Amino acid sequence: MSPYPFLFGSQYYRAPTPERELWQDDMARMRDLGFNQVKLFVQWRWSHRAPDRFYFEDLDALMDLAADHGLGITLNTLTDMSPLWLFDVYPDAKQIDASGRVIEPYAVSHRSIGGHPGPCYNHPGALAERRHFLEEVVEHFRDHPAMAMWDMWNEPEQSFQARVPDFATLTCFCDHCRDGFAKWLRAKYGGLETLNEVWGRCYEDWEHVEMPRNGGTITDFVDWREFHLDTMTGEAVMRLDLAREHDPKHPVYLHVVPNIMTCFCSLTGVDDFALARHCDLFAASMNASPASITQVVSAGQGRVCYNVESHVNFGSINMHQRFLGLKDLLADWLPQIGQGIKGFMFWQFRSEVLGAESPAWGVVRLDGTDRPVTRAVRDFWGGVEPHVEALREAFPAPPEIGIWKSRKNEIFHFAANGSLAGLIDGVEAYINTLYWSNYPFRIISDDMLAAGDLAGLRFLIMPSCYYVTAEEAAALDAWVRAGGTLLCEAHLAGYNATTGRHSRCLPGCGLAESWGIREIDSTSSYHLRLPENEAFQGALPEDVSKALSASGTSGGRFFPITLADGGFVWGANRYAILEGAKAEGSFDGVEPCIVSAKVGEGKVIYCGTNLGEGSLRDAGYFAQFLAKHLTAASVSPTLGASSDAIGTVHVDALSGPEGPAFMVMLSRSDQPQVIKLGGEGTWRGLFSGEEVRLPGAISVLPGAAELFKRA
Repeated sequence: MSPYPFLFGSQYYRAPTPERELWQDDMARMRDLGFNQVKLFVQWRWSHRAPDRFYFEDLDALMDLAADHGLGITLNTLTDMSPLWLFDVYPDAKQIDASGRVIEPYAVSHRSIGGHPGPCYNHPGALAERRHFLEEVVEHFRDHPAMAMWDMWNEPEQSFQARVPDFATLTCFCDHCRDGFAKWLRAKYGGLETLNEVWGRCYEDWEHVEMPRNGGTITDFVDWREFHLDTMTGEAVMRLDLAREHDPKHPVYLHVVPNIMTCFCSLTGVDDFALARHCDLFAASMNASPASITQVVSAGQGRVCYNVESHVNFGSINMHQRFLGLKDLLADWLPQIGQGIKGFMFWQFRSEVLGAESPAWGVVRLDGTDRPVTRAVRDFWGGVEPHVEALREAFPAPPEIGIWKSRKNEIFHFAANGSLAGLIDGVEAYINTLYWSNYPFRIISDDMLAAGDLAGLRFLIMPSCYYVTAEEAAALDAWVRAGGTLLCEAHLAGYNATTGRHSRCLPGCGLAESWGIREIDSTSSYHLRLPENEAFQGALPEDVSKALSASGTSGGRFFPITLADGGFVWGANRYAILEGAKAEGSFDGVEPCIVSAKVGEGKVIYCGTNLGEGSLRDAGYFAQFLAKHLTAASVSPTLGASSDAIGTVHVDALSGPEGPAFMVMLSRSDQPQVIKLGGEGTWRGLFSGEEVRLPGAISVLPGAAELFKRA
């Protein structure tokens, strides 16, 4: 049985708000709503008033009140607001961006007490002060009867002002980072000669090694950003281990904003997978996007996962929050339960009244009275609470599909393009298409692939897989030969991350020789021109012909590919002519740009373009293409889901120790839908009371979201 509860609660206190006169009534209200846990911020600047003077009286009072009302407390430590005295003691601890600008401490909407973004993570004096602060916090609160969990880092990122990656504003370029980078490089490369060979340099001393300020020479920039990611992982390990050392009784974790590249990314954030490995459980701030949920659960790798800052009722001073009812909560939270999330905490219980985040986010109105969402919270818990013990033990089956998402490849794409837009489009296309086609999947990191950590996978997808290490390529080859099916996009291992050189034969890292597949020529899709012969035009679907007649036949981001089986799909951005394998699709009717080959006991489907990006032109053809190859690999959708309207209804199945236990169903359609499911038994909706019998066809109302329990 899981040692962790099904979490239900809210963040409450970010000093100096809410004010003290509200605390007693608010704690009582939270308990009345069914909350079992409350999260309080412990802020470095607020609580560490002088080098050896701490202020905990406010938190002591709040924890006493929580204990009186039977509420557990998660203490969330924040150090991204430096104490007023810190830079007097360590004036060289401030972060420096790539343009040489020293980042002075400042106040921002979510750190209204100032001191943001905190010191450089590689400054030894500032690190010692963080340790001192965290040790005092854990020692002070560890024995309080309300103490339940430690959240040791809130939404870690390298520097808030650089959240959107930009070569000019990336941090940090101080002397301590330079020294740390040189040490990191020594550990990776061993000798200076090896570094020179990979980077293409002629350094004669480690002191000469430079901090890359742009991505033009690729591998040095990838190393530079990976160094900062590893710095953040080291910081996380320090915090988590410190808490365990001083308080071995309570669970220890941290929570991230999932790296789905649209907000937090590998250029400015952290490695979710690396951080999760050191946590007792794992958590995030998120809403119910398929990308976010999958990223968190995949990074957790079997750990209990929570949403500890649900942003379902987001808002700000210029866009007040929505009117939310039970239907809205179900549509956001049930898909997370369906993927294995084991509880939620709101951000926040009371609307903020200080700064640009006011007057939003609140579960209650500014005056403390009920809002529509307040009643929805009570109704949600009323439906779920009788079943939380069973929900704690119920999980989806391990997915048989993996999507490769590499931090190295992500940094490479930014280095090459100055943007992550194309990579994001491609990865999200696979995620959303699989999700709404009801195929379970998980994210595979570059480290997991290199280690051959692909247990249980039948099918692996590699979008925009340009930057690959020799270790990843060797593990990939071994996995395919053992029976796996790979679907990869153009220029696989085109840039060899191990040698720091572009491969002369693609796919690179020896895969062309191993698989007998080769890119014989390539160009950008923007250089393509469609054949104008009538035979070719007649082979295109009618809707494609109409689209092309309207837009012309000159090159662009998207181009049509006719498949050998008579089907159709769109390519995007890149175009490679392939040889050495069975032709599966062609742009011009002559040269194949999609091929397949039997490799050992497995199969490679090699696409000489970016099909994920191409799906932005038409998602339906893309979904059909994926479904065909997944079926050939003996991969089935959840409960054998089938429908004439695939792409509108999502289904999750959860099994407990005694077998199938729960089912989540979500519709994004504005029309009634019918979906056919396998399985067996009678299932009852916990909120609608509807009963369904499987196997059979189920009518789904527009926008419906329901959690079914097996009778």
